[in-house]
Amino acid sequence: MKHIYILMLSIILTSCASTKENTTLFEAYSTYVSKINKNKSSFLLPMLSKNRVNQINLSSENEFPVLSEFPSVLSKIESHYQKLEANKGCLTLNGYGKNNKPIVLSIKYLYENNKWVVDFVEIYYADSTKEFSTKGICPSEN
Repeated sequence: MKHIYILMLSIILTSCASTKENTTLFEAYSTYVSKINKNKSSFLLPMLSKNRVNQINLSSENEFPVLSEFPSVLSKIESHYQKLEANKGCLTLNGYGKNNKPIVLSIKYLYENNKWVVDFVEIYYADSTKEFSTKGICPSEN
């Protein structure tokens, strides 16, 4: 009976410790997309990394279009992959734009304040679906 309690305690502690790993970056992306409202920066700011927020000029309306509109580049998502490394993660979305042209969207996430937040975004306009990624890749940040 004592072994059962130890086993149950181990399972509970393990499940609590692995919460971050169980949260997919695609879920974080979906939440980001659902909360976008480019006229209300207060919804967007908590979903961005501290580094990204510090670089944004909040008095300029031109700062938010890229961060608030990048999800609209994809009109259809074909597949997605993620890569996790400690407190950093990358999500790659393969899909199609409004003209049915293939696009690869790469998003770098950081784990801050117990959640995944967007840090950097890269949009690649592919010539064909042969250029779709088959794994999670990080943006180049050039």
